[in-house]
Amino acid sequence: MSFFQNSIDSLFEENVPSPLYLLPAELRNMICHEAIFEGAKNITISISETGKITLPTLMAVSKQIHSETYGYIVAALREPATIFEAKVRNYDTKPLLATIKRISQQTGIAQSELVARTQVRFVGAVDMGNLLVWIQGTIANPTATPIFPFEKMDTPSFSGESVFEGRLSLKSHIISYREFEQRKELQAWNRSAREFLTNLEEADLGVLGRPKGEHWRFESDAAVQVAVFNTFAQWHDIFLRKKTIQARVLGQRERKRVEDEHVYVASAMWQFGERLQMMAQRWTTQ
Repeated sequence: MSFFQNSIDSLFEENVPSPLYLLPAELRNMICHEAIFEGAKNITISISETGKITLPTLMAVSKQIHSETYGYIVAALREPATIFEAKVRNYDTKPLLATIKRISQQTGIAQSELVARTQVRFVGAVDMGNLLVWIQGTIANPTATPIFPFEKMDTPSFSGESVFEGRLSLKSHIISYREFEQRKELQAWNRSAREFLTNLEEADLGVLGRPKGEHWRFESDAAVQVAVFNTFAQWHDIFLRKKTIQARVLGQRERKRVEDEHVYVASAMWQFGERLQMMAQRWTTQ
């Protein structure tokens, strides 16, 4: 079944002729093209968080029109300038990946090209299970589990960072953690992690994403590890959506305080990564 197939097709099983078919074919084609492209050469196709594609309403008029306009959409998909705008809920990328795969199979367009033309917007909450599956998947096979384009960080000195890319990313710290684990150096990793969490607690930050708890030296290693990864994930998610800055009207002084706290967290994350990197460099020089 085509990925454009719509459940509304069942309404047209009798194939009732549309008044549109009273027009000459050339004029009908012009109307179809204008309705789909809205005067533009290329189109933007939306994909919901469930993987459903939003198509021009004209395609739902009848099965016959659906069939005729299908060719316009497929032609548009093959245009490099045509883009997708997709939502990913709770960092669950499975619906989007399944839709991209179907489009690739039915149009012959390479999945990598479709991924590059898909702009993602995250909705919902941070589901660490989904996020870890995504990150671990892209570490193991970036082609099968790709990172889609999305808005990057614009914090001073940390531009372009994200939860997936850069020195402040959760991905880089998962890779670092694995290296320490393989070398049986987790004691050193946990020691640095406790210092990182303690520094955030002592700063008494108001931004979300800070760890919960006060005496990290008494917590288990597992609790420390979970807190570090959660802190990185939550902070990136909050900054990406700018909830604490844009979701409510803040005065200039309050907005400056929130922005300063974001920079403070970013600096603490960067320093944590620097300490880990310095320890890892000693392994290569010994």
